[in-house]
Amino acid sequence: MKIQAPLRTRKGFMFMEVILALFIFAVVSTSFTKALNALWRNTSYVKEELVITQILDSALHETLYLSQLEEGTTEIYIPERDVDLETQVIPLELENEEGNILQQMWEVRVIARFEQDGIDQERVVRGWRYLPLYRP
Repeated sequence: MKIQAPLRTRKGFMFMEVILALFIFAVVSTSFTKALNALWRNTSYVKEELVITQILDSALHETLYLSQLEEGTTEIYIPERDVDLETQVIPLELENEEGNILQQMWEVRVIARFEQDGIDQERVVRGWRYLPLYRP
């Protein structure tokens, strides 16, 4: 024979179960929301870094593949991304294995200055070019 608790005690138990379930749901949903928010911030940061990297790579290749390089600095502002690009072309004096100085050896530096998450950032890429290798 089964003994049942009075109806009043069973109602109290059911109310406590509902409160406990709501508490667990609130904790899980808060944690999930925080995780999604962190994922969104990280994704946005990585996406912006990728765009800056592509801009730098494009500017470096554009300068490296010019038919003639001249020493100097040029600055470009990209308003869509609020990025300042500074391109420096610097002659290099390097020697080959025989000790001969390589004429027309250049270093190209592209410096990007921008603001990300309220912090001023700077990224630099470099490339070398030996002009006689690229002449027809």
